[in-house]
Amino acid sequence: MLLLTTIAADSETGNEARRGFYFGTDVGVSLPGDLESTRTNIGIPTNCDQWLEAFIFEDGTNVPYPLDQCNPTALPGSPNSFDLGTGFLAGAHLGYAFRNFRIETEYFIRAHSGERLPLLVIGDPKQQEFVERSEKISDFRASSIFVNFYYDFHTAKMPKVTPFLGVGVSLTDTTIDYSAASIRTNDRNELIILGRNPDAAGTASLANEILSDNLVGYQLLAGLDYALSEGFYAGIKLRYGDAFENFQDGDNEWKPLRGHGSTVGPPGEPGGNLPVRYEISADNLTFWGVSLSLKYFY
Repeated sequence: MLLLTTIAADSETGNEARRGFYFGTDVGVSLPGDLESTRTNIGIPTNCDQWLEAFIFEDGTNVPYPLDQCNPTALPGSPNSFDLGTGFLAGAHLGYAFRNFRIETEYFIRAHSGERLPLLVIGDPKQQEFVERSEKISDFRASSIFVNFYYDFHTAKMPKVTPFLGVGVSLTDTTIDYSAASIRTNDRNELIILGRNPDAAGTASLANEILSDNLVGYQLLAGLDYALSEGFYAGIKLRYGDAFENFQDGDNEWKPLRGHGSTVGPPGEPGGNLPVRYEISADNLTFWGVSLSLKYFY
């Protein structure tokens, strides 16, 4: 009985130092999962492009096709998987502790570099038109506002050490620096053999956009704090996070599309008011993070 009373008293003393309001910071590294990205073109085939010069094939087929056959539609998606690479994370938090529980708000950022990858669409007959098809993510950034809930484990044997577990929910502003290139062969005869308007030879469709979306997500947290002095703690924090939904950004223009504006036809001409766009979706926004955590109770 005396032993239990002593442990309870020591635990209560540990709690006293971690009660009330506190603030702190985190700095560390973030290890993301491979970003699964899919680009869907809301566009038209080469032979519907009203910007290109007319051409008649040997079988008498005329291109470009009539405008009533060329409304922009969703074409097959083009998936890719990007290794974002190890990045940095940083955060600041303000919270309140009572008994073994804490609740806090946290502003948290992480950033990663990307990579350029070839874009190969298996079974796509358009693939043979191109000498290059590639995509690049040059920067990935996520800025989050979290509400976190923690449980602290106080022990009499190690009064200066406080392990903890936590969970948080967030609203995250996610931005992706995205670019892509689709460059057609210069060989007009090759395009004719493929049944494409040869006036498209050597043209490029380029993408260069900062994509963004606001996502709801969560994180799981674990770590321990060590008391450096009364009210001041340093610790290690491990976190795992993900979004509840996929990243989506649509209605982006090509700059240019086959060497011209991102519409079916030229301004003032048939098709000039019909936009050609692409949209990006991304899945697997998971990440692991490990950080040095400092906090002060006052």
